[in-house]
Amino acid sequence: MKKTLLITSIVVAFFCFSCEDEPIDFEVEVTNPTNPTDPTDPTDPTDPTDPTNPTTNTLSSYTYDVTSNLPILGELITNTDFNITGGVVTSLDIELILGGVTTPAFGVYTRDGSGRIVRFNATASGTPSETTTINYTGDNITEIVYEDLADPTENHTYNFAYSGTMVTRTTVGSDERIEYTFNSNSQLISVESFTGTTSTQLETLTYANGNCVSATTTGTNPGSYTLSYDSFTNPSKAVFNDQFLFNMFNIDYEDEVANSLAVFHSTNNWTGVQDTGQNVTFDITYDANNNITTRSGTFDLGDGFLFTLNEAFQY
Repeated sequence: MKKTLLITSIVVAFFCFSCEDEPIDFEVEVTNPTNPTDPTDPTDPTDPTDPTNPTTNTLSSYTYDVTSNLPILGELITNTDFNITGGVVTSLDIELILGGVTTPAFGVYTRDGSGRIVRFNATASGTPSETTTINYTGDNITEIVYEDLADPTENHTYNFAYSGTMVTRTTVGSDERIEYTFNSNSQLISVESFTGTTSTQLETLTYANGNCVSATTTGTNPGSYTLSYDSFTNPSKAVFNDQFLFNMFNIDYEDEVANSLAVFHSTNNWTGVQDTGQNVTFDITYDANNNITTRSGTFDLGDGFLFTLNEAFQY
């Protein structure tokens, strides 16, 4: 398993500002999950054969904690609490502990009258630290503007162009770009990074039953792995649903997305990951309604990289 798989999971937890992949008609349709057409199934309101009972399967709070042991840095702990209101994530509280020093952070999403995420603001130790603004044409994300309030050299703007089943992201002032390709089911099947005309990394994704079940990466971080799932509804998918495109389009250059898809956007609960190096199976508990209540696991990636994941789900 590539180290980037788990490192990406930490990034997802710590910078989750920007899931089932909402219909992309290119124009991209971003469904507002707070107004489902079928109130018995907020995860997939158009599918009457997949009922979800919102009284027993809707998250009221979600905790995602990672303890990392890293070369040079030592132990790094990120504790993230996602705050959920009206069936969507509205804010998150983060505690970062490094070298015995605790840094609190807070992030809040702003949505417009159509339920679209238009801004994410973050503070660190009570001081405003960054702002991300999302602009749309119709329901298509056409621009993401990031402002680092402490270090303006980190500021950047992404622009997006749509053609058929492909969305191309370019970075203002850079020759880097990312091409996202979707299938006819609006599932993201590849993410390819370019510098100029040279492809530097390609991640290819395959699906079964609404879950990303395998990923193969060539280029900068080559490798492949498979992901396994249970047969029960993933509660994170509904509350992170309106973040799907923002999540995918706001990745760093050469980031991989399979882990984010498995945690936040899969139909069922992620239970493990396998590659030629190791087979990791999570310890999972469920309540009487087969709702996942905890998930934990440890990944030893060698070379001093050790990660322990602990999640808690409340309904």
